[in-house]
Amino acid sequence: MSRYTRKAILFFCCMTLLLAGLTGRANDSARLPDALLKKLQEFQRADNLADWIYARLDHVDSDPANNLDFLMATQQAAWRSYYTYPEREAWFNLLLLQGYHQLQAGNILASINAYEAAVQFYESYPLPLANPDEYLDYVLKPLGNNYTRLADYNTALYIQQKALALAEKKNNRQETAAIYSNMATSARWKGDLAGAVRYCQSGIRLVNRKSSLYGLLLSTYADVMMEQQRYDTAALLCRQALDWLDAFHQLGPMEDATALWYAGALQLEVRLALQKNNMQRAEGRTAFALSVLEEYFPATRQREKAKVNVLSGEILGKMHRYKESLEAHHQALRLLMPNWLPGNIRQLPPDSVLYGENTLADALAGKAEALAALQDVDAALAHYLAVFRAARQLRREFYSTDAKIRDLQVLRERATAAMQLAWQEWERTRQPRYQQQLLLIAELSKAQVLMEERVARLKTGTIPMTDTLALRQYRLREAVVTYQHELATGNAPAKWRNLLQATEYELSLLNKKIRLTAAAGLPEPALPDAGLLQTWYSLLPADVIVLEFFEGQPYSYLMELDRNGLRSTVRLPGRDSLRQLIPPFLQRWFTQGAAAMLNEPQEYYRDAHAIYDLLFGHTQWQPGRRYMLIPDGVFNYLPFDALVTEPAYKADVRQWPFLFRKAIVSQAYALQTWYSQQTQPYLEGQLAAFFVSRGKGSTQPVLSVEKEYALLKDRIGAGHAYFNEKATWQAFRQLADSLTVLHIGTHAVSSSLDSFPYLQLYDRPFLLADLRYKRFAPSLVVLGACRTADGLLMEGEGVNSLSRGFTAAGAGGVVSGLWNVNDEAATEIMALFYKALEAGDDPALALHRSREQWLEAHAGNPQLQLPYYWAGLQYSGHLLPVYFGEKGLRRYYWWLTAAGGLLLAGARWRYKKRSEKARRSTG
Repeated sequence: MSRYTRKAILFFCCMTLLLAGLTGRANDSARLPDALLKKLQEFQRADNLADWIYARLDHVDSDPANNLDFLMATQQAAWRSYYTYPEREAWFNLLLLQGYHQLQAGNILASINAYEAAVQFYESYPLPLANPDEYLDYVLKPLGNNYTRLADYNTALYIQQKALALAEKKNNRQETAAIYSNMATSARWKGDLAGAVRYCQSGIRLVNRKSSLYGLLLSTYADVMMEQQRYDTAALLCRQALDWLDAFHQLGPMEDATALWYAGALQLEVRLALQKNNMQRAEGRTAFALSVLEEYFPATRQREKAKVNVLSGEILGKMHRYKESLEAHHQALRLLMPNWLPGNIRQLPPDSVLYGENTLADALAGKAEALAALQDVDAALAHYLAVFRAARQLRREFYSTDAKIRDLQVLRERATAAMQLAWQEWERTRQPRYQQQLLLIAELSKAQVLMEERVARLKTGTIPMTDTLALRQYRLREAVVTYQHELATGNAPAKWRNLLQATEYELSLLNKKIRLTAAAGLPEPALPDAGLLQTWYSLLPADVIVLEFFEGQPYSYLMELDRNGLRSTVRLPGRDSLRQLIPPFLQRWFTQGAAAMLNEPQEYYRDAHAIYDLLFGHTQWQPGRRYMLIPDGVFNYLPFDALVTEPAYKADVRQWPFLFRKAIVSQAYALQTWYSQQTQPYLEGQLAAFFVSRGKGSTQPVLSVEKEYALLKDRIGAGHAYFNEKATWQAFRQLADSLTVLHIGTHAVSSSLDSFPYLQLYDRPFLLADLRYKRFAPSLVVLGACRTADGLLMEGEGVNSLSRGFTAAGAGGVVSGLWNVNDEAATEIMALFYKALEAGDDPALALHRSREQWLEAHAGNPQLQLPYYWAGLQYSGHLLPVYFGEKGLRRYYWWLTAAGGLLLAGARWRYKKRSEKARRSTG
């Protein structure tokens, strides 16, 4: 990209900061002193942009809190961009001061936007626009800390590593120690406790032991020890930190940074006191921490004060002083939203003042808990629902999927509390609105990141490639994919991981700009509400019943609904009990092979019925109805079809009452996800299959895919069946965006084994990241590889499997395997499956019928009737027929011809109307 293009992009970024939600434009002349207004006009007439900016900054410094709108309106008020070196320097100072003053006001998102603009501005010019010390101290350090406050720890660590490199280059031990402290905090909250310990120890080795920074490092180290549940060590380090920082407090006025560190150490002491159930100590030290902040920051650092108020509210709640707890949480909200003027303490902030901020979500949840304790159930539930709306705005600011998923895991605790409250009120009153709220809370806490990823895929390609930003975005995306490929194969030098981080960060900033343009395309997915729920379930086919799970603690829930709404709700055992039951069941009877089931069929029968009775003991299966299950948490690992519905054991496995024989079952990630898949348009016509026994040069075991290839080749068509040498990465990539059905029979590596899930094609692996920036919307993906539905469990998002990855990428439905499916059985079932698809069955019905036919064909072999052989494949997605092959093409061409005929008829009608109008006008 040329230097001038980069200038244009940077100026665009600066000029659109206000549109990104920083603030509204202030009217410059509305309240400015006459002398300042005259000076600004003189500078503008003289075309002196630099002094004009500095005059505005001087005015802001006189009263930052009241002049913030004026500061943020500077870019819009400017009559032109910067040209000269002094003007660029002034503009850079403007950006960093905008970030600083927004931080002081507690607006983290606005502060981040300004600091991000400063980073791009500084790094986009060859001339040193500012002293590197200023860039480190006034941009990188506060920006990294802001990302930590936002809970985007991956991004925080990336920025902090940039700052560390600068500090080490200067050989500044004190600066380096301070950055290590910040990195330790990010690593601690990210869950990398070993890394956090290393950063703390590195900082302590470098720090000047006479400085207050030493107290901060001790406090940070204590926090890490507490997270490791080493409470005695944490208490000792916390005491040392407080003794050290208190000495600075006793000497007289502290520096602002020291005062913040002192207040932070006091809050850590409070948490340690809570761990020991010492409520009086916790309450007293919380009040002292708040007094320190009020003394040193009477009009600023509102976010820090809000955090202490939230902590105070938590303590008061534990002491059953619920009215005071409510007041503390309400005060936290007032600090975070100064323009909100509630009429009473139970009032909910309107959505117009909510924004993405962790402390705001904590305050809303704490207030909800206090309201519930005071028996104000409706207000409590309203506040819980507001937590989800605020969280959506926070996720919008994250650039990494990891950060979004981590945020959802925190939300699960709030969702569980809200579910329990709604259930209790439903049990007490039997008012349907509380039952409806159970379903709404379940949907709000489920597969939200997956839906956001799907919508992002659909946006791909909506921006013209002639657009400068789109071209830059395309190149950055290609670079990301390249780095990920090389890192996945282990061929990349170590520095490539840093290059990947840098490229992803630059791409995230560019995406923010593109999001502000009209070319951004499709809107983000709607957040579930009561009206949308009705829209979604009203589209259910008439014969379909949904069973939606919610896994919580101490209780889980099962909701039954159809196109007319909720039918029933059942409370189930909680997460802890379920996780002691379901994973061992899968491990013993399926993951380790068929031997256990063959040797102890009666034991399997007992376990399978026990789980069935626990989950479905109250379910009345309706004849002629189909069932769509929406699992949650550990329920995602269950082979539902393999459960048995009656307690009495029969020696002949052919007489076992499997759930499979009672109901046709499919799955979905959420009702919202299913609606997206059900209503999305799909291409019709082309099917392609890729079969790889072992990749070129790979040491993986050889797969027996020859029979699968032979059985499916004739049905698929030889021209679209790629075997071994022909099943290349390039062939796969070229076809990915034009398929109706994609069938894959090859080695698969899930995220539980590798940081980059992939399918092994002949010449190189195909990463799911390869689909990240491509339009990909096949009606059906069939994953013949083993354990493609397996992976690490992500709270609220299902299993991080290849199946989920293809769903997020845009697939309408996915057939995948829960365990290492028997090759011969899977191949024969797949052949029957495609035959049923061609006959017009939707994938769920086709999979069910193919297994019925396979079991009937092997009725003479009782061993093959065991569910290990036939229940491993599952289907998740839409309930629509899939048109492919010649039938699909004929249907496609029929629709094309029909559309052409309609267009021609419309053209003739318009021509006729114009002719008649012309004749009338000349008549």
